[in-house]
Amino acid sequence: MSSKRYTIENVKRGVNSPKLIASEMKRIAHLPRKWYNRHQFVQKYGYGIDVMAKDWDYLIILDACRYDIFEEVASMEGNLNSVISRGSHSKEFATKNFANRELYNTVYVTANGYGARIADGAFHDLIFTDEDDAVEDVEVLHSSAKGMAPSTVYNATIDAYEKYPNKRIISHFMQPHSPYLGERAEELRKRVKNEGLIVLSRDPEKIKNYDQNGENVVSTLGGAVREGYMTMEEFKEVYVENLEIVLEYVSSLIEYFDGKIVVTADHGQSLGEKDVFGHPQNTYMEELRRVPWLTVDSGDRPEVTSEKPTTLQDITNEAIEKRLVNLGYKT
Repeated sequence: MSSKRYTIENVKRGVNSPKLIASEMKRIAHLPRKWYNRHQFVQKYGYGIDVMAKDWDYLIILDACRYDIFEEVASMEGNLNSVISRGSHSKEFATKNFANRELYNTVYVTANGYGARIADGAFHDLIFTDEDDAVEDVEVLHSSAKGMAPSTVYNATIDAYEKYPNKRIISHFMQPHSPYLGERAEELRKRVKNEGLIVLSRDPEKIKNYDQNGENVVSTLGGAVREGYMTMEEFKEVYVENLEIVLEYVSSLIEYFDGKIVVTADHGQSLGEKDVFGHPQNTYMEELRRVPWLTVDSGDRPEVTSEKPTTLQDITNEAIEKRLVNLGYKT
């Protein structure tokens, strides 16, 4: 039994929420199959690549991006292959690639709370985008959505590129992961609201007014699928829409950079395969671990140097926790 998982606080939450109890029972029931799948997967594919050991100057990371859908949607020129990620979840990916390392020739720009938390101190500089960094025309879906907007990450990456000409740069976008930013997503949020489901991501005030574990309350549209208010095909529509949105910014970065550029993902996204939806940790499926690896060679490569970490930016735990909670993660 995990002492961290079964705390007094979590037990109390479970008593007050039948949904949490049902979810935990389902997780326990699936453990033997997960262990078997892990053994079979690792025998076939190995444990995944070390992204920091690969040859690149600029690494653009998409969040929860499947290889097969990227292959269908992306139109950027370059050499596209697939690789196996070390994680099926951002926390696992960051832990297995960044934790307890001295990556002082690299600057990490990220909208991902897990990446910011785990990579703290590992890079020459770590830039966690928040709402104060956002451009004015970003429509707010919830209280930290501005910091996760692709325009915010794009601008922060350009600033880092200009500020650190002799560093490798990682640009970690939040999309195609939630929050879902397109018109189709907005249509579906309105529809499920009319059907009685509260989607917290639509209104910042709802974060304060509703219990995330309450009945008829979900954090994102993914929760609407789990509760039966949306079909998997409808979810795929908003997922692809989010990918299309972020790829516009990725294409602009590729045009801006001079050097060797790689576009990849921290992990994939299961759309119901093997009765799995989302991207649970420590799950070994191709849909979750096979990710794109698009290589683009553009201009002269920079002369990269390694220097001690800067202390210019103080990233507060409060900002990271706020973002993770607003996405529905229990921190």
